Amino acid sequence: MKRIVVLVAFATLVACSTKYQTEVTPAPVPNVDFAKYRTWDFGREGQYPPTGVEHVDTPQFRAAVAREILADMAALGYANVDSNPDFVLLINVGATHHVDQQKVDDINSGYDMAWSQLSDKDVWNEGTIILYAADAKTGQLIWSSTANGRLQSETGYEKRLERFNDVIVKMLADFPARKP
Repeated sequence: MKRIVVLVAFATLVACSTKYQTEVTPAPVPNVDFAKYRTWDFGREGQYPPTGVEHVDTPQFRAAVAREILADMAALGYANVDSNPDFVLLINVGATHHVDQQKVDDINSGYDMAWSQLSDKDVWNEGTIILYAADAKTGQLIWSSTANGRLQSETGYEKRLERFNDVIVKMLADFPARKP
């Protein structure tokens, strides 16, 4: 009985904590000597290709994301420069529209399943952020990280930006800090 209570408590905790959890997957490139990198700049002038998600594509949101990355990279010891950087940091953001396929299949199966009507919880967007750094002179990839998570359209601008920036911080946590 005690074992069942522990399992139920664990399952509940996992279900609640992962509802909107973002999975971050760092992919450092082996054998890269970061001692030679001191300066950086954004690739594509800090812009990411349009995602199709209106609130992520606004210039205001993009500028706020760029400010977060500038602060995070400065905290890691790298200087942002306008010309001749040692490496460039690029960001790609994408979104994929999802529908709960089980409910769609149940609705279209010919059975009386009135309970199986689609709601706003059955349709969602999942976002992907890819950060990657490339040597500015050779173009070789020196570091990358990917994050995937469910986009929360029902939250306001500040909450979305806070969540996005939290993900950026988690992604850059794996970036090698410069040693003084």
